[in-house]
Amino acid sequence: MALLFKPKKFDLPDKLILIPRFWDRDYFEKLKKDALASFEIVQNEFLFFDGYTIIEGFLGYPHIYATLEFINHVWDKDIFFLGTAGSMNEKIAHPMPLQVTKIYPTAIFNDFATEKYFELKSFADCDFKKAVGVSVDMIQRETDDWLKEQKSKGIDFVEMEIFPLRVYLQKSFSAIVIASDILRAKGIDVFPDKKLLQREFVRAYEFIVRSFDG
Repeated sequence: MALLFKPKKFDLPDKLILIPRFWDRDYFEKLKKDALASFEIVQNEFLFFDGYTIIEGFLGYPHIYATLEFINHVWDKDIFFLGTAGSMNEKIAHPMPLQVTKIYPTAIFNDFATEKYFELKSFADCDFKKAVGVSVDMIQRETDDWLKEQKSKGIDFVEMEIFPLRVYLQKSFSAIVIASDILRAKGIDVFPDKKLLQREFVRAYEFIVRSFDG
């Protein structure tokens, strides 16, 4: 992949948790206080713990691509993604963690790789609902015809980073998303229970950290 800059590389632990936004801000502030060290790069916060690093604050694939270029041997790391997503499945009608098993591209992401989709790593002993997603580069892609096409492929949710991240890393990784709203033909319905969203986000984060001991 051609790059426009060659930043200084940082050595990080073998495990990285990539989080666009940590939805429980009070919990995140506690994580910052408990971290062994922290710093900021291109508007992302890096929190260092024993054996892993949290990278939080990016939005969309250009931002995470730029951030990962600062990490030495990033392609050798164990990557864990934790984000939010819009449900396209009426059975996913409230905030809940989804274990991502497969990710599809659409629009510009169709040109990122020749594969029609990628399968992702599964967590052992995970009771989160398994789900299939599609990555978009902008919300405006979600027209009525587009929604019908995705549902015909069995898509459960839509998000913005997983497919391009998979292309960049050139290997599979583990991902969990929390459903934060639902997409219907008439528009987006945001789930009103923000406290539940925060709790489920923390629950998914804590599950990922526990999995490191498995």
